[in-house]
Amino acid sequence: MFRRVSTSFYRTAAWRLALRSTLVFAVASAAIFWLMYIMVANTVRERGDSWLMGESETLRQVALNTPRDALYDRIVEEVAELASQEVSWGSNGEHVGGNTVFFALTGDPARPPVWVGPHDSRPFLSALAATSIPPRTPISLRVPGWTAPFRVVAVQMRTGSGHLYLGLLDAGAIHLLRRLLVRFFFGWLLMVALGFLATLFGLRRMLKRVDAITGAAASIRTGDLSTRVPAGRQQDEVARLARTFNNMLDRISASVNQLRTLTDSVAHDLKSPITSVRASLEIALSLPNQEQAAELVASAIEHLDRLSEVITTSLDLAEADGGALRLRRESVDLTALVQRVAELYAPAFADRGQHLTVSTSAPAAVRVDVPLCNRMLSNLMENELRYAGPAAHVSLDISTGDGVACITLEDDGPGFAADLLPRVFQRFVKGNSSEGHGLGLAFVSAVAVVHGGRALARNRPQGGAQIVVEIPLAAHLAPSSSPDNLLPSP
Repeated sequence: MFRRVSTSFYRTAAWRLALRSTLVFAVASAAIFWLMYIMVANTVRERGDSWLMGESETLRQVALNTPRDALYDRIVEEVAELASQEVSWGSNGEHVGGNTVFFALTGDPARPPVWVGPHDSRPFLSALAATSIPPRTPISLRVPGWTAPFRVVAVQMRTGSGHLYLGLLDAGAIHLLRRLLVRFFFGWLLMVALGFLATLFGLRRMLKRVDAITGAAASIRTGDLSTRVPAGRQQDEVARLARTFNNMLDRISASVNQLRTLTDSVAHDLKSPITSVRASLEIALSLPNQEQAAELVASAIEHLDRLSEVITTSLDLAEADGGALRLRRESVDLTALVQRVAELYAPAFADRGQHLTVSTSAPAAVRVDVPLCNRMLSNLMENELRYAGPAAHVSLDISTGDGVACITLEDDGPGFAADLLPRVFQRFVKGNSSEGHGLGLAFVSAVAVVHGGRALARNRPQGGAQIVVEIPLAAHLAPSSSPDNLLPSP
């Protein structure tokens, strides 16, 4: 069981992301610690170098000013020993164990070098002779038999009279630096471990929210669209993803509900015409009278036309909602287009006792899909014929302003019902009349929107209904709009 848990844990994104982040943090923090160590080591070395420079100059002056007699070597050695004791005991009087100092004065071939330091001077003298040491510049010198290097400074006594060498092995500083390095190392390990745990904990909490989004997405396959992801109060990327996902689920749910409504409505609306067509054709087949049979066939064709209109409009609305309605734009005068449609419907208005008046201003140049606009205008006319009422006065006005052409259709009929007004542009929303399929105004709104405009509806204060359709003028059309293009749905 533990093996299964550990395997699943290692496969999580939190583990991988935390490991990568920790590796970057570990490298960066190690570089910082190393720089700090180098700075401390340089400071300690500069302190020792400062002592070497000062003491070497003091010993040089002593060596130059001391008479060269039988006591010369002894005096110089004693002064060098005093300098060594200063380093061994420190400035505060505490003993500093392990510090080693050597002093060498060379130059007289007839006499051995003056030496103060470890008993065996040969390794030191050999190392000094084999190394070129710049004057008054401390360097690190490796001496055979010693694990740590000495810091050595060389001072020339006089031209051709030899050199004075002073070396220091600061064991206390070396020990301090080693302890500091060990502490830095363990501190670095602790920081990396804590950083890894903190990063892992934070990532696991964040990825749990991502898992919730994954679970909600998986529930879509089961048909459950009620699941929503808790977005929380955060304003981070995951919260925005959760809110975006919830909005997507809302749209999907609305689309599915709309599809169900569309399916039910289409099935209901198609059932009656199909049944009527079938009955008319069956009766026509059984009638011996050709005239009566022809009338029934004509009635069946009329029902088929209505059925074809419902299917075509439903498909166009579905394409508009899906952003797939293809427009073939042409440059036309919208005023002339509206007048032609009004002239075609003038006899129908007269038959119903309604009065249609058309008022226009200047020409309105637009780029539109002419067949779609003709169908849109026809739907507006059919809506007025069906719902404005007998003897109604219907006015149609075309005007321009603010970069749009406005088609305003008004009547003095009963207007929209209060509960119907907010939904007049939705599919399958019908008025009190049982006629129609509830697709006319929905199609009007869809055509207006895909052309970059909009459709509005309201009841007039003096009574009656008003519908306004706005279409952008050609001069204010977006540059990307071109013939035969696909426009997004609202």
